[in-house]
Amino acid sequence: MVPLVQAAHSGDRREQVSLWIQTNLPTICQISYNKAMKPTPIATLLFSCSIGSFWLERNARGLTHCEMLAENAPTETSVSSASSADQLLRQATEELQAFLIGSLKVFSVPLDLSELTPFQQEVLAAVALIPWGQTRTYSEVAAQIGKPKAIRAVGNALAHNPLMLFVPCHRVIGSDGKLHGFSAPQGVALKAWLLDHEGVKVSDNNLYATSNKEI
Repeated sequence: MVPLVQAAHSGDRREQVSLWIQTNLPTICQISYNKAMKPTPIATLLFSCSIGSFWLERNARGLTHCEMLAENAPTETSVSSASSADQLLRQATEELQAFLIGSLKVFSVPLDLSELTPFQQEVLAAVALIPWGQTRTYSEVAAQIGKPKAIRAVGNALAHNPLMLFVPCHRVIGSDGKLHGFSAPQGVALKAWLLDHEGVKVSDNNLYATSNKEI
């Protein structure tokens, strides 16, 4: 059974407009734009699993936040004792658990990136296409979105990825084969574990075999 705790709900009546991300990439999900800045999530969830504790948030359109918490990190939430576990967040936790034991390689829970800039949305949409067990370099991602000189900007966008694992920024590495940074409590050690979990061999924060591509 997936451990579920502290589900909370609140209303969200903000005016909304739907649109599609227009890129040269295959469309992977519908993105919704909310005219209100930083809308309050309608459901939140804190749960623990094999590698730590995660904080999840969703709005009416999909999952908006998945963050791995530092050990003993304080959390604030309003709890409704009468509310049952949220269906979308239950799906997210079940898929996350299955991913971590290796029985799920592709997530299907709907995601909403509307609070991000268009550039961040492009970057995350590209990274979401990287398959299980494969890696891309920051420069490859930049080239894929048609902005080959925006390598540092790509790295910055991934450093602020609000949907850890669901958008697999751990699959993006440096052109030298090194893992470089990872915005999670355990840093590159966790990035190395995730890649190894997917069958990508890592030694001393480097890939055993690097691509022959010009990066």
